[in-house]
Amino acid sequence: MSVATRPATQRRPGGPNQEERRRPWWHYVIGLMVLLAVVGMAWGGYAIWFSLTHVRAIPARVTGLVVRVAAKDDTRVQTILVRTGDEVGEGEVLVRLDEADLKARVEQARAHLAAQESELKRAERELDLTVRQTAATVHEAEAQLSAARARLGQAEAEREMRSLQQPDEVRHAEADLASARSQLTDADATLRRMEKLFEEGAVSQHLLDSARTDFQVALATVQAAEAAVAMARARDFEGRIREQQVATRAAEEKEALAGLESARTLERLIALREEEVLAKGAAVAEAEATLDSARVTLSDAVLRSPVNGVVVKGYGHSVKDGEVVEKGQPIVTLLSTEVPLWISASVSELYVDRVREGQPVLIRIDAFRRRWFHGNVEKVGRATEFASDQSSPWMMQRVPLKIQFDAEGMDVRNGMTCRVWIDVRGRG
Repeated sequence: MSVATRPATQRRPGGPNQEERRRPWWHYVIGLMVLLAVVGMAWGGYAIWFSLTHVRAIPARVTGLVVRVAAKDDTRVQTILVRTGDEVGEGEVLVRLDEADLKARVEQARAHLAAQESELKRAERELDLTVRQTAATVHEAEAQLSAARARLGQAEAEREMRSLQQPDEVRHAEADLASARSQLTDADATLRRMEKLFEEGAVSQHLLDSARTDFQVALATVQAAEAAVAMARARDFEGRIREQQVATRAAEEKEALAGLESARTLERLIALREEEVLAKGAAVAEAEATLDSARVTLSDAVLRSPVNGVVVKGYGHSVKDGEVVEKGQPIVTLLSTEVPLWISASVSELYVDRVREGQPVLIRIDAFRRRWFHGNVEKVGRATEFASDQSSPWMMQRVPLKIQFDAEGMDVRNGMTCRVWIDVRGRG
């Protein structure tokens, strides 16, 4: 039994076989779809990995050191010597201010200082006069008080001495007078009885004479007692006068003490004068400071560049020659070319625990879309700032960042917008 064999396909030298020529077109479509799927899966995996290992910081902007040159006082601009885009060196003249107003202010400050110094001298003279007058018044009041106290002490001593010498002199004198009058009454009665008896011849002349003598003695005793009473009463009146003198001296002492207190109230006036002198001294110091400031402002009538940089359009770019500017108002804005540019950005408070200083950063500046820049987180802010996330309806806090990067020789400029991704795998 013979087996039929299929003749081998003949292949042309150097050409594809018949099966390859007849492969369907959708084979290629499937292959392309598989390839795209593999690429998509790879890209999706990379995107997921990238989103898990990187945090985007928005908004982000290229930032430089901006210096604003301003006048130190209200003045008029005479000439602005630079324009936007001009490169300037440190110390180069930027603006000339009107010196006429500044000189007038110096003269005004000098006149004000002279007036304040005059007021200070007047206050010092019044203080010196008040001190001398107060010292004299107090000294005189103290002398009057000492004299009044001495007189009071003398009056009290005399009163005490009088009370010790004759404590009950009037009472004793009146008792003696009463006793003398009683004796006189008895002597008078005895004399009358003796005279009657003598007329009757019952007594002798000698007894009558003795009775008369006793009467005369009793009468003299009464008269002496009356004189003693009068003298005692006179001395008692003198004692009362001394009491009045003591009261008068006490009133004089009280008046002298009040005069001393009144004189010492002038010392409070001295304190007020001293406070006035201090206030005038402070006013003089303030006027001197104002004059010094005016002189410094006059010396600063020429504004120079503090750094090497370029004039940019910012605060003060609209100021023209001849305009009046306020104190601190910028006239020229400079961007320093000495300090490298950095990127100012911020991250949501939700990621702040993942961001650390020193972490690497990928940067794409909108002006250079085909180029990646590299940098690192230089500083993480210590405070948050309130902001609204454009991609979320919720309000949240953001943490500011300062990112250092290498411009790699590209013409990166201040204010350019960029996109920043922070590699949070490392801890910095």
